[in-house]
Amino acid sequence: MEAIRDLLGKVLKDLENPEKQTRQKLVDAWRQIAGPQIAPRTKPSLTEQGKLFVWVETSTLAFEINQKYRQSLLKRTQAVMGEDKVREIYIRVGQLR
Repeated sequence: MEAIRDLLGKVLKDLENPEKQTRQKLVDAWRQIAGPQIAPRTKPSLTEQGKLFVWVETSTLAFEINQKYRQSLLKRTQAVMGEDKVREIYIRVGQLR
């Protein structure tokens, strides 16, 4: 079993990582950004290059988001995260984890 001191050091190190903080901010705000209909059926993933990948489970939902909500999701995410942090949005079909 790890000593509390070692465990605490790891936790503090994770908190100091700005990329992890940015990603966590996105995850925490995703319901507000995507709304109650889309958020539960999607999962956001942000790269260091400012690419937002929105993962969905079905191609039907991916098509609907691409056609109706893609630009508004990008703008709302930029409003929360900053335009410098989120530059592009991509909708991808895959298993939500």
